[in-house]
Amino acid sequence: MQVPTRISLQSNLGTLRYIGPLPIWPNVDAYGIEWDDATRGKHSGTYDGVEYFQTVVPDSASFIKSTRKLDRKVGFEEAVRSRYAPAELDEIEKTDIVFGKKVAERVGFDKIRIRQSKLDQLSMVSLDGQCVAYPSDNLEQLFPSIQELDLSHNLFDSLADVARIVVQLPRLRIIKLNGNRFVSWELPPDLTGAFSSLSVVSLSFTLIPPSVISRMPEIFPAVQECSLAENKLSGSEITFNQPWPSLQILDLSYSDFSTVPVLVFPDDADMSLSVLNLSHNRILGAGADVMKSVRSLDLRHNQITSWTALDGLRAQFPGVRDLRLQWNPIIQSLDEDDVQAYILGWWGGLTMVNSIKVSEKERMSSELYFMSKVGKGQIKDFDLKGQRWAELCETYGAPIAPEEVKKKSTVLKITFVTSSGEETRRVPRGLTVQRLKLLVAKWYRIPVAKINLVSVFSDGREIALDDSLRELDYYEIDDGSVIRVQG
Repeated sequence: MQVPTRISLQSNLGTLRYIGPLPIWPNVDAYGIEWDDATRGKHSGTYDGVEYFQTVVPDSASFIKSTRKLDRKVGFEEAVRSRYAPAELDEIEKTDIVFGKKVAERVGFDKIRIRQSKLDQLSMVSLDGQCVAYPSDNLEQLFPSIQELDLSHNLFDSLADVARIVVQLPRLRIIKLNGNRFVSWELPPDLTGAFSSLSVVSLSFTLIPPSVISRMPEIFPAVQECSLAENKLSGSEITFNQPWPSLQILDLSYSDFSTVPVLVFPDDADMSLSVLNLSHNRILGAGADVMKSVRSLDLRHNQITSWTALDGLRAQFPGVRDLRLQWNPIIQSLDEDDVQAYILGWWGGLTMVNSIKVSEKERMSSELYFMSKVGKGQIKDFDLKGQRWAELCETYGAPIAPEEVKKKSTVLKITFVTSSGEETRRVPRGLTVQRLKLLVAKWYRIPVAKINLVSVFSDGREIALDDSLRELDYYEIDDGSVIRVQG
């Protein structure tokens, strides 16, 4: 073997980086291995103060005796046949199944053989963790129907070997290469277009270097969805050497970004990127560039601690309609019932919040509730001179100032409209919708379960009071409000 090369030991993948003597084993060579699972490592390629090799990931290496038996590497064709047409069936079919003195009839085995032998009809092939290391020939005749291929966690030394497989699969559109730690990412001239027909590529946990990421629009020119998760990426920007107009979905989760990275293309090329996954990072706030095309933004499991940070993020992603913020410090400090209202209030135009679809009525109720909180001075770091507040006030009108709230009466005069007419009644301020329903049931002799209350605004808007646990303030019910009683 030559180093570096990919190896597997009892299904534990690594890169062999050293073959040679080690003082503790005078009669046998040592293998120095950098493990993909860094927790198996004990050092970074040194022993007793002497450096024998270097690792990409610190403390991910160990030495083993060269007499240890490594897992056998296989070619692509052998792996497919082993997985989808195992030779064991031949042995099973040759052996009679006997119960006592009777030989059992082989009902069903022919069907199994037929199904497993139709390798030319396979459209989805998964060879995850099968020790595949080499390309094979004649694949276009053997497996012409493959459209989706999972080659994750295998033993390819170079991306070129994967390219030699891909060029023989004309219908291939989706490839997963997660967990392959290529020694070489270079493609020879005759393979530069090998990946030009792919629409989805996944390169998670590959430790892909920035120099290769910069060439991805060149290597994968037609890709619409790309995953670069778990690659220890960091910094303030990701630079590409040419435009990537096909890219729509980008996954940068499980990385080390502290701000949203700027995607830098030459000549300020326009992006069609609409979905960006930045979950499981260390992001505190926005980056320096505006991404107008993004519609879905995943910021779960980050370090966003202040609502003012959302001002910058909203400015950076003005087109976002689907936002995920779970497991950020800013969310964890809120009551569960307030999370959606705060996010909708702070970030306008959302139709999905934390994977939950938001109706127009829910959005309106949440924004009104948020405005009431701001009006009472209960949201300290909200910018009353900012664009978002101006938008809310333009839509709903400015709420009563906090100093005026203190002067309010503890009793509200509300006009109730029923099928029999209308009348004004006094109710305590701070009443919940459920308590108001009980009063209405008593006044108008309507069963509580049948009562629906609708607030009618002077501008014609109507909002159903459909959350029984909310206080009337949530729905902007105040002196002079009109509530229609249905039931």
